[in-house]
Amino acid sequence: MIHRRSPAIWVFGVDHDAVQLTWRLLGDGPLHIRALEDDVDLDVVLPSPGDAGATLLEGLPGGRLLRLEATSAALDGPALLTARTLGALPGEELTRFATVSDLHLGARVFGHRGTIGDPFDHPDPHPVRCAGAALDEAVAWGAERIVAKGDLTNGAQPYQWRSYAELVHRLPVPVDALPGNHDHGPTFEITHLGAAPAAAAFDLSIADPVLVRDLPGVRVILADTTVEGHHGGRLSRVEPDILDAAAEADPAGGVLLALHHQLQPNVLPEGWPPGIPHHDSVSLLDALGAAHPHVLVTSGHTHRHRRWGRSGVVVTQVGSTKDYPGVWAGYVVHEGGIRQIVRRVQHPDAIAWTDHTRIAAFGLWEHAAPGRLDARCFNVAWGRRT
Repeated sequence: MIHRRSPAIWVFGVDHDAVQLTWRLLGDGPLHIRALEDDVDLDVVLPSPGDAGATLLEGLPGGRLLRLEATSAALDGPALLTARTLGALPGEELTRFATVSDLHLGARVFGHRGTIGDPFDHPDPHPVRCAGAALDEAVAWGAERIVAKGDLTNGAQPYQWRSYAELVHRLPVPVDALPGNHDHGPTFEITHLGAAPAAAAFDLSIADPVLVRDLPGVRVILADTTVEGHHGGRLSRVEPDILDAAAEADPAGGVLLALHHQLQPNVLPEGWPPGIPHHDSVSLLDALGAAHPHVLVTSGHTHRHRRWGRSGVVVTQVGSTKDYPGVWAGYVVHEGGIRQIVRRVQHPDAIAWTDHTRIAAFGLWEHAAPGRLDARCFNVAWGRRT
C-alpha cells in the first residue's frame, strides 16, 4: 500500500472568503488553527478532530495568499499550510446552485472487485448517508437548485430510485438530474427501471434527453450522453440540441453544460472508465466556443477531479459523493463570471467512510481522485478565453 498512514492536515478547497481544511488520524486531542498574518483574525480550536474530518474557515480576505498554522499532539510539530483564496468576480452575485455526481444508491461495496466493505455500524448504507449529507451541506451553503449528474443509482432497481426520490423530495430546493450509465441497469437484469419511467413513477426531473433551465445570469443545460449497455457515452443524440440551446442563451451571461460522461482531452482515455471519445469531445468544444462566448462544461463518471479547456470553453470533472474524497460542487454566478468550488462532505458519518475508501487501487486512489486544487476551485471571468 502506498497511501499515507501518518497523521496529516492539508488544504482541500478555497473560496473567495473561505478555506476548507481536511485531515486524518489526528485523534481526540485538540486541533488549533491560526493565521500567521497579523491582519487576519483567525484563531480556531477544534476539541476533538477525530480520525478523519474537515472544517471550513470563513471570513477570510479574498485574493490573498494566507499562511495557516495547525497544531495537534498527533503532528510532529506545527504544520504550516498555505492557501490562496479566490479573487472577487466582477459585478453582483446573481445566483448559486450545486451539483452532485455518482451517488450510486444501492451500492454496498467499493473498489476493484468490491473488496472494500463498510466497516461502520450505521443504519443507512454509505451511498445514502453520503448523498444525504452532500445535499444538506449544499443547501446550507445557499444552493438555490441542485443538479445531479448521473449514476443516481447503482443498478436502476426500483428501490434505488425510491431512495433517490426520498433524498431529493425532502429538500427545500428543486433538483434536476440526468442519467448515468448505471441508471440503465445491467442488460441481463430484467427488473431494472429506466430513467424515464422512474421519473414518471417517482415525480423526478430527469433530462430526456436534454433539459434547459434559465437561472439569473446563466443557462444550465443537462444532456443525457448514455448508451444502454455501454460504459462510455455518445453525443450524437444530444449535440444539436446542446448547440441550439447554447447559441440561444444570453451572450452577456454564461452557459453551464452538465454531462455524466467526461469529455476526453486525449485520444487515449485516462484509465477507466471511458467517456466521450476524443474526436467527438473536441468537436463539441469547438462548436460550443463558436456558439457562445462563456461556456463551462462539468461532468462526473470518473469519480476524479480534472480541468482543461479548448476554444474558450472550460471543462471540469467533479468526483463522487460516496467515495474518496467525497464531495459536492458549488457554482456562484456573478454578472461578470462564475466560480466553482468543490468541498468535501464534512458530516462525520460520511467522511469516515469516504476517507476509508482512499485505500482503493492499492492506495493509488488517494492520489488520483482529488486532482489539483486549481482543478477543483477556480474563477472563470466572462470574456476571458481559456
